[in-house]
Amino acid sequence: MKTGIVGLGLRAANVLKMLVEDLPELDLVGYVDPDPCGLSILDDVSHNLIRFETLDEMIEKCNLDLLWVASPNHLHLEHIKVGLEAGLKVFSEKPIVTTKEDSFSLAKLIKKYGESKLIVGLVLRYSVHMRELRRILDAGTLGKITSLEANEHIAPFHGSFFMRDWRRLEKYSGGFMLEKCCHDIDLYNSIVGDRPSRVISFGGRNNFIPSEAPNGDEHDDVYQIKKSYWESADDPFRSDADIIDHQNALLEYPGNVSFSFHTSINVPDEQRRFCIIGSRGMAEGDFGRGGLKITDARTGECLEDHDFSVSMAPDEVNYPAHYGADKLMCEDIASFLRGDLKSLPVGPKEAITAGLVALAIDESMVSGQVVDMAETWKELDSLY
Repeated sequence: MKTGIVGLGLRAANVLKMLVEDLPELDLVGYVDPDPCGLSILDDVSHNLIRFETLDEMIEKCNLDLLWVASPNHLHLEHIKVGLEAGLKVFSEKPIVTTKEDSFSLAKLIKKYGESKLIVGLVLRYSVHMRELRRILDAGTLGKITSLEANEHIAPFHGSFFMRDWRRLEKYSGGFMLEKCCHDIDLYNSIVGDRPSRVISFGGRNNFIPSEAPNGDEHDDVYQIKKSYWESADDPFRSDADIIDHQNALLEYPGNVSFSFHTSINVPDEQRRFCIIGSRGMAEGDFGRGGLKITDARTGECLEDHDFSVSMAPDEVNYPAHYGADKLMCEDIASFLRGDLKSLPVGPKEAITAGLVALAIDESMVSGQVVDMAETWKELDSLY
């Protein structure tokens, strides 16, 4: 299966290396990237990668079967479109697009070429936590979902990366909520089984600002641990970043179901916690720490108590990236591409929905107003 890559960064290289282990017939033949920082990672699995100046040239000369899109976010739609029009299967990293207009354009492409032609990298849908939560939800253990709360907290070394990397600029990333938290929005949309009807949000940047910059002390190096490449800046406290470093969002779903979400990029103890409350029970856990506990609402009895931290630990078999979900995603994608798996846990329609919610959350934060999603969903549905 001849595969071309557009955007050969560290993320693409690490995932593709895993995928080749599960799908040895995957033949990485070419790439398009002016600064391929992930190239050396693929040395063990591909010795003949050819560099091309343009995507059209690579498609024309390589007789591709699969296009792997991992370019900066604002370029995704263009690259996805080229791949689909060439008759290829396409994998796109999240977020698949960065604006409402591009979301609607992608919806038209999906209608024309079919959902199965586009694979999306919403990796947490493949996680052990999500697989177990889906089993619990399908069994009716929690009853009707009534409310949820969750967070994504990342450490300063990671947060400073966002303030130095190209992702610091909305014109490239689409904003932090879209770039980083579209995973979470997609997960909880799936758990509720619906789309938000209204959203409101507050946030800003209070941590990575000049007045909070360290004064040359011994801890300065923590802000340079994670290296950035294309369009990078040196100082996370004085860069030209226009993204937030903390944000709260409140989402209302049909049936008076509410979801409270918080993110911060300056938290010393990283977390990705959640609490899902239903009429019959509660599920609480943390993707990062590995726990998942199910409690009966009426008796207070602990029905299940899991610790997935062992399976998420790095060793020769299990990959730690995204709490072990990268490896699980690659296994499923390999089965899907072989034809052994008919469908994947998440597709482009869900990715578009999550992206539109993230964009609405940011719209609310800027305007200070509640954003009603009804017209957005009406227009989107008309395109499918």
